Amino acid sequence: MTEFAADEPVRPTDLPARASERRVQPSKPPTRASKLAQVAKLLKQPSELRRLLETFGYLAAKQGTTAALGLAYWAVATHLFSAQDVGLAAAASSTAFFLAAIGALGIPLLLLAELDSLSAAMRRVTYSTGMSVACLAVLILSLGTLALSPFLGASLRIIGADPTMAALFVIGSVATMATLTFSNAAIALHRGSAQLWQGSLSSTLKLACVGVLILVGIRTATGLLFAWALAVVVSLLVCMPMLRLEPTPADEGNISHRVALARRYGVLSLKHHVLNVSINSVYYIVGLIAAIVLLPQELAYFTAAFLLESTAMVIPYLLALSLFAETTSDQSLLHRHVRRTLPLGLALCGGIVVVAQVAAPFALRIFGPAYALNGTTALRLLVLVGPAYVIKDHYVAIRRVQGRLSQAAMMMAAGTSAEAAGAALGGIYWGMTGLCAGWAIASACEAVILLPAVLRVFHRDPSVEPDRSRSPG
Repeated sequence: MTEFAADEPVRPTDLPARASERRVQPSKPPTRASKLAQVAKLLKQPSELRRLLETFGYLAAKQGTTAALGLAYWAVATHLFSAQDVGLAAAASSTAFFLAAIGALGIPLLLLAELDSLSAAMRRVTYSTGMSVACLAVLILSLGTLALSPFLGASLRIIGADPTMAALFVIGSVATMATLTFSNAAIALHRGSAQLWQGSLSSTLKLACVGVLILVGIRTATGLLFAWALAVVVSLLVCMPMLRLEPTPADEGNISHRVALARRYGVLSLKHHVLNVSINSVYYIVGLIAAIVLLPQELAYFTAAFLLESTAMVIPYLLALSLFAETTSDQSLLHRHVRRTLPLGLALCGGIVVVAQVAAPFALRIFGPAYALNGTTALRLLVLVGPAYVIKDHYVAIRRVQGRLSQAAMMMAAGTSAEAAGAALGGIYWGMTGLCAGWAIASACEAVILLPAVLRVFHRDPSVEPDRSRSPG
């Protein structure tokens, strides 16, 4: 799920579609001695399962830590700042996440897939080149957003009209992009602790900055934007050395070599980008739609409900993440995993939906009585998206293992468009309640269309089924 202004959301589909194909060179039949040497070498290396579990553990720890700190941050902000100021801060952070998703150009995913396979001397220049390109793209997009802000709703219009808030928005947007790139590089290099520290430090600093602002009597939207931008930048600078990248050789850090790297990986990076945007952009889009069509005060109530929904759905999200972490092409194993994860994920989401219908107003009291009064209906509608996303995440996982990623990208692009249209039309005509209802209805319709493909794998072992690559869905 996602979080407003807590940290960049980590979705299961943030994993790379596939690594670049490499030709396998034939080798001579191994002798008995060479086999023993290979076994000895493998015993000295950390097991792949252990590395996978460590990566999963750091992802889970980061998600839980940032969710908890994010709730604490918003609880403080909503009690001590006006709803309009909270809404403006939410508009800035949600727009920044959307710009990072669009301006990433597939570079974070490319680093996730390729960085570990590069020589140690090449990693720093590849990482810095990729981050520079992605941050430049987001810088251009953020400046363009400010230029168009008079036409992008009340919240962004207010941010664009204030020079200080506009500057902080640009800094925060570029820093958000840099953080996303840093996180994926940390996972690729098996430096999960770096990602965990960066996310935790960012959330902690933001909460501390808000506390300092309150002590000095600054309770404005500008102060919230300052806390957000400063926390992201400082946490990134502090944690960057934790990647432990070796210095770049003098002859490989020049402009010509960086241009050559961009040309070498450009097409592959854009392929990653197209697939990721088609699958994983809807949460950013819904946040942007809310920032455009809702007034700042109403946006604050929506943000609180959206944050609680994201936190409540973290357990089924992590369950889906475990399925995505399975990179094997063994479809019989996929069949067995789906039979475990699909019922459990739907049961968890169903329980959360039932509890939310009753407990929504009590949960929203964390942010204050006004949020409980105005955000209860939104939270009750938002949790209805959860079961649909269990099916959607399983569909994408199945298509990844089956090697049918182009088909998955087309289906997800159509589904994302439908969800965005439902949210936008609902928000325009019926405000916050219409936005939540329109998104929930569109995601449910998408899940109904995807469900047959998931059930085929659930009921029958796909390894013994005929090829259905030409069938719809």
